[in-house]
Amino acid sequence: MLYTSGNNQGYWGITTAVYSFFCNKYQPITDYDVEVYHTDLTNDNVKGWQEQNGDEFLIHIDTHLDPIEYIKTLFHELVHCKQDILGVKDENTREEEAYHLEEVYCNELKLVTSKLR
Repeated sequence: MLYTSGNNQGYWGITTAVYSFFCNKYQPITDYDVEVYHTDLTNDNVKGWQEQNGDEFLIHIDTHLDPIEYIKTLFHELVHCKQDILGVKDENTREEEAYHLEEVYCNELKLVTSKLR
């Protein structure tokens, strides 16, 4: 189940759309709770990061991102959730896959939403 917290800057609809799209790609994530916490990550010098606690994931995402960067960052962190579920530990493999899939999924989501208009 998806939860959000913090100041999401009006991105609730985007968050839900990205999460739903990702669930269609990787169904087992629906067995986990995912909280997207919107916060100022300026001092951390990152756009987002995630952590796992049992069958729960917490994704911290920066409140200063434009919509496209927000979508890519959320996809990136959701890929890390998938990797944790699958037991992928190698940091290089994790980042390569996450950066690749954030682009692929963002482009696919744009294509799907453009067809709905």
